Amino acid sequence: MVTLWVIWFIGRRREIEKLASQLSPSLLPTDDTSVVALIVVGIVLLSMIGAGTILLFVWGQRQTSLIQQQRHFVSSVTHELRTPLASIHLAYETLTKRALPEETQKKLLSMSIVDIERLIRLVNQILISSRLDRGLSMFNDDIRTIDIAKAINAVLETLNHLDPNLKDRVRVRCPEGSTWYGSQNALNMVLGNLLENAIKYSPSKGAVEVSIDKKSDQMDVIVKDFGLGLSKRDKKRIFKMFYRSDNATSRAIPGTGLGLFIVKTTMEQIGGHISVSSSGQGEGSTFIASFPA
Repeated sequence: MVTLWVIWFIGRRREIEKLASQLSPSLLPTDDTSVVALIVVGIVLLSMIGAGTILLFVWGQRQTSLIQQQRHFVSSVTHELRTPLASIHLAYETLTKRALPEETQKKLLSMSIVDIERLIRLVNQILISSRLDRGLSMFNDDIRTIDIAKAINAVLETLNHLDPNLKDRVRVRCPEGSTWYGSQNALNMVLGNLLENAIKYSPSKGAVEVSIDKKSDQMDVIVKDFGLGLSKRDKKRIFKMFYRSDNATSRAIPGTGLGLFIVKTTMEQIGGHISVSSSGQGEGSTFIASFPA
């Protein structure tokens, strides 16, 4: 655009001078330096207009993307809430309207408890992501020495609702006696969300690997799955709030787009780091959470 404007200005110089002489003779350039100055001013103005247009376009694209992600979030949360609520309603309706054997009653109540726990986890996840997004500190009151193997087993127990045979699918490689001195809540959040993510995005019987690599200055928790994998675009955006990959939405995999955002902000608050690698779609993913020693 700038080049075209310079060519047009030079080609129409005489006509511009004639017009300027009719309007105001003082506008006429007196020498070549004045002409160059006019060209430079025009280039600067056009560059500013171009830069402003680009910034407005980028801002508009980001706002559109954020609105779409929020819509996906509302839709996902609605679905996540509706499914357990419908199950609880059906269970209690059955209990109140029919005389059922005691064993069946216990089974229905047990199913209802699982659904209630699912609702509590969802609400907690939303509240935690809101606090983390506002930069509120959450990990200063529960610092202790943690047995890593026990922490992993405890997290796996909370994820049994995803797969009753979960412990057979998850392979844990943890050196005996491994400990970490830090926040129990932070470790549980990171482990829970990474493992839940790996399980959801893997085939129904696909293996998930959890490895612990202790170094002098940090402890790496490595969670590897052999599921859907990530594209280059996904790897850049996956830790953003509300973001979900196209694979997740097209396959109707349940989720809110908050889990990996919670992982990233948690690691930042405790001075750690999270990274992801994937060879591409269908090649699985590997997340490495580096906790400070």
